[in-house]
Amino acid sequence: MIRSICSFAAVAVLFGFTAPVIAPSGSIGTGPGQISPRKAYAQGKSLTFKVLACKGCPIQKSELDKDRAVSLAASLEAVYADEETGSPDDDIVRGLCGPDTEEKDCGIRMEVVHYFLTRRYKLQTPIRGIQDEVIDEG
Repeated sequence: MIRSICSFAAVAVLFGFTAPVIAPSGSIGTGPGQISPRKAYAQGKSLTFKVLACKGCPIQKSELDKDRAVSLAASLEAVYADEETGSPDDDIVRGLCGPDTEEKDCGIRMEVVHYFLTRRYKLQTPIRGIQDEVIDEG
């Protein structure tokens, strides 16, 4: 009897220290259900250099500079809002969302890449279609 009570207490203590799993909503900022700015930057950087600017990607890593980042950010905003800029970057940013990517996940991918580009290259671009929380750091 005492052994089962001790076992139960040990399990209860273990589960008490386990953090609950919470899925992010896709908003970047602080607070419950939001992606932290640091995590958004890291995810955006990872996606940028795995999908947009890599060996075998539409853009070579060496081609990604501030001017190209401005063009990509404008295309991200336009594609997010179902518009066109007329830039070849429109088609490139659509590559962030493969055929198996859900629309919600596609939006999150665009948000974090946009966040990375605006922070990394210190862009002062207006946020048209992408949520205002993208650059809100609380």
